[in-house]
Amino acid sequence: MMPTILTPLVLAISSAAFVPPTDQPAKPGARASLASFEELQGRLGAPDLRILDARAKGEYEKGHLPGAVWVDPKAVAARAAQPGALTDRESWETWIRPLGIGPETTVLVYDDNRQLDAARVWWLLGYLGVERVGLLDGGFALWSSEGRPVSQEAPEVAPRPFPVSFHAGRRASRAEVLAAVEARSARIIDARSEAEYTGEDKKSKRGGHVPAACHLEWKNFVKPDGRFLPLEEIREKVVKAGVKPGEPVITHCQGGGRAAVDAYVFERLGHPSRNYYESWADWGNAEDTPIETGSKD
Repeated sequence: MMPTILTPLVLAISSAAFVPPTDQPAKPGARASLASFEELQGRLGAPDLRILDARAKGEYEKGHLPGAVWVDPKAVAARAAQPGALTDRESWETWIRPLGIGPETTVLVYDDNRQLDAARVWWLLGYLGVERVGLLDGGFALWSSEGRPVSQEAPEVAPRPFPVSFHAGRRASRAEVLAAVEARSARIIDARSEAEYTGEDKKSKRGGHVPAACHLEWKNFVKPDGRFLPLEEIREKVVKAGVKPGEPVITHCQGGGRAAVDAYVFERLGHPSRNYYESWADWGNAEDTPIETGSKD
């Protein structure tokens, strides 16, 4: 039987790496911290970290990082997809309260889905105004396979009220995407598959891509075990795709999750980054949005 460890885990990420939420664009890299397994395991014991496990509940109950609190990734996606949800402060304050997050809390999110679920939660928490939130570099299966601490004990967490302050600089609307395309003020990044980008795989009324969008599929930045590619390798891919260093970007996919992975990557690279969270489910179902089909070449 796997050991149960009750000691809380804490990763002491410097508060200098973060900025408070405002209605201005986020400081590049402000919330895109990435913790290695060694960094996490070497900083056990401090009381100001909240670890979030974004896997299925059954997997969480079989074993998780000690001190980790389960967050339902499907429920998060469903809640965020509701009309008007991303401006419903009361709803998100109700959702975040049981997680026990306060203004001094550093939040670290992990999953076992190649960062897809963890990145969605990461983006959402930053958008809600959590100042210190990052990802673990690697999934739970890799953590466990290395013989690192695992627990089956669900921690008791005292609910804490968290005053949600939507960070407008982390999200883009359809109108803002249109304006960016017309003014060429930000590079549109398409995190979907090649078939979705070309329009061959149509998941909305219309298929294709935003005009001049740069196709950088999310999974090309993350290994199957949940570890991100080295930063310089990621940078090479981005530059090869035609994105200029420090250029503002707006990421999108079909429903915000894959775009969150790309948004995280671009923040790490120092790009002002916004997530068009409603993504192609919004753009591709609108009647008057400009669309191109076929490959970039």
